[in-house]
Amino acid sequence: MDVVIVILLLIIISILLRMNSKLPKRDLAKEAIDRYNKEKEMKME
Repeated sequence: MDVVIVILLLIIISILLRMNSKLPKRDLAKEAIDRYNKEKEMKME
């Protein structure tokens, strides 16, 4: 299941990067990583 979730996240990130190409890619990557980590923490608790 984890692999499927990661693949879906990568697809969503790529779509966001295309839509928000004006923004720096690093910021979007950071946001995506932060969201992923937060979701992980919530699941762990």
